[in-house]
Amino acid sequence: KIAYKNTQELLRLQNNQQDILYKLKALLQLNEIPYRIEAFDSSMMMGQAIVGAMVVWQQQWIKSDYRHYNLDYKDDYNSLRQMLLNRVKSFDKNPPPNLWVIDGGKTLMDLANDILISSGVFIDVVAIAKEKLDFKAHRAKGSAKDIIYYKDKVFHLKPTDKRLQFFQNLRDEAHRFAISFHRKQKIKLDKHISLL
Repeated sequence: KIAYKNTQELLRLQNNQQDILYKLKALLQLNEIPYRIEAFDSSMMMGQAIVGAMVVWQQQWIKSDYRHYNLDYKDDYNSLRQMLLNRVKSFDKNPPPNLWVIDGGKTLMDLANDILISSGVFIDVVAIAKEKLDFKAHRAKGSAKDIIYYKDKVFHLKPTDKRLQFFQNLRDEAHRFAISFHRKQKIKLDKHISLL
């Protein structure tokens, strides 16, 4: 009886996930249903221990395919560029997904698209950025005002919209994974500095 209930719950979750993927395809007019998604983020503190992270979702988090990147640049643009170029180089070993999700705005989305075009690979690219109020990111608990960018379109979805929440979960998981790696690298760096 418990196994039956567990199976029913798994089927319900899978149906919900399939439903959200179809809704995302329809909303953005994606070229294909994004069954496999990679999300990227970077992290640093005062220009130290600059790292990046890629997380992978395919009906669930595929943690064995997560990747960390040690980065050389202190700005978001060049950090993302380095990360995505490294990812493109690994397409022969680890095939590309259906969708990239970038933490940032239109400029970073355009960068990702330029890298893909120059590599001769086609992947849909979506960017998610925090809405700015008086030049500060709007982070009110329970009402995050994030903006979705895709090609030349901009989407201002309600905080309760499941499609927005799906992208927020992807972005937040990439952020969590980047921060955890940044902390480890910072501890190593601090130990090295103290030894010197």
